[in-house]
Amino acid sequence: MDLQIVIRNVQRQDNLREFAAAKLSRALERFEDRVLSVTMRLEDVTGPAKQTENNIRCAIDLHLRTGDLHISEQGDDFQPVICTAVDRLKAALSREVSRHKRGIGEG
Repeated sequence: MDLQIVIRNVQRQDNLREFAAAKLSRALERFEDRVLSVTMRLEDVTGPAKQTENNIRCAIDLHLRTGDLHISEQGDDFQPVICTAVDRLKAALSREVSRHKRGIGEG
């Protein structure tokens, strides 16, 4: 599984990359054999100078053997946004794997 984390427009990255990688790894360990690659993009949409609501975005692109999943979440702080996006990704991935096992949506 190829894991990439891209961080843009963020001045203080402290342990953001490590936190995001740990959350993603834990969330995907059950489905590791089905996942080809994961890209998480973290960015401050308005830039570091402006402080507005919902200016933090986390987008996750997951490439599976059976298709792709895309999750996007916005909020005010990186850690809660990452947690919510990863939770949504786990639910969507579980649903996708279940559908594939049952043969739903295969034409």
